[in-house]
Amino acid sequence: MQNKQLLSFYYDLLFTYGIASIRDSFIGNETIKNKGYSFIQEHDYHMKDEMVEDDDLMPTFVTDIIKREDFLNRLMQFENSSINSELETQLNSKGLKKEKLNLLNQFFDDLKVLLKRIDNIEDRDSEAIRTSLLEITSKVKQRYQLIVSNHDVFKYLVKDSDITFFKNKNLKYSFYQELYELAYSLYLIDDIEIEESHFVEAFISPKPSTLINKIRFSANNMIASYFLESLKPFFNGFNHITIEASEIFLNKQGKVLKSTDIYASLSRGKNKYLNEKKKIDSGISELKKKHLK
Repeated sequence: MQNKQLLSFYYDLLFTYGIASIRDSFIGNETIKNKGYSFIQEHDYHMKDEMVEDDDLMPTFVTDIIKREDFLNRLMQFENSSINSELETQLNSKGLKKEKLNLLNQFFDDLKVLLKRIDNIEDRDSEAIRTSLLEITSKVKQRYQLIVSNHDVFKYLVKDSDITFFKNKNLKYSFYQELYELAYSLYLIDDIEIEESHFVEAFISPKPSTLINKIRFSANNMIASYFLESLKPFFNGFNHITIEASEIFLNKQGKVLKSTDIYASLSRGKNKYLNEKKKIDSGISELKKKHLK
């Protein structure tokens, strides 16, 4: 089926080769190679020099690194981008609305099969894969809602609608208030521009992408990325992919922080802004002691 070819990465992942097999393809993975990455054997990671936009809007080349622990999430990010692009191409080739409807229904049928499958697989990456599939489902649903208004697979989105987008752990409201205080006291955000209620809503909303009030960082990308990275222990679904998908966090220039921006910033900023990082570590450490058990 055409859509199964379009979603072949996930069918291979969940039905044919298995999750472990895909993880084991780290060294010779064709998708990573085609993205221009080279495997550096002595460090056991893939590396690529790429041009990004720095805080002064001047182009600069930085090194992006993909480690084993990041591999599957990065791979799904690349694959999802290709899937969305190819789906759009196929839909544009259809002249009639009925043809577009059939294509989308078939696509959603396959997503439903994949989501059913991942719910019955126990693996350390099962939740990340499920989140990635739901991300595809949500984006396609929103983009083509005038063509497909209802489908059984949408129940998976409704099922998750009563929980937070980032799958927050059992945190009291005071945690978010204290996190807000930490963020503005370290000049990561402007507390005049960003109200406490808007900051908290960004983290507890089931659909942050729909929120009008965004969180724009006053700090540069390196510090903002380091701060976001430090928040992972407080959530079950807070990673570079979901941060980008949330569309709630903006850089200093007001642009949505993308996963590639975060990876690049963390990679090139390892030995920079040590004093600022130390202050973030200290504040986060206190929050962990108080709110994580």
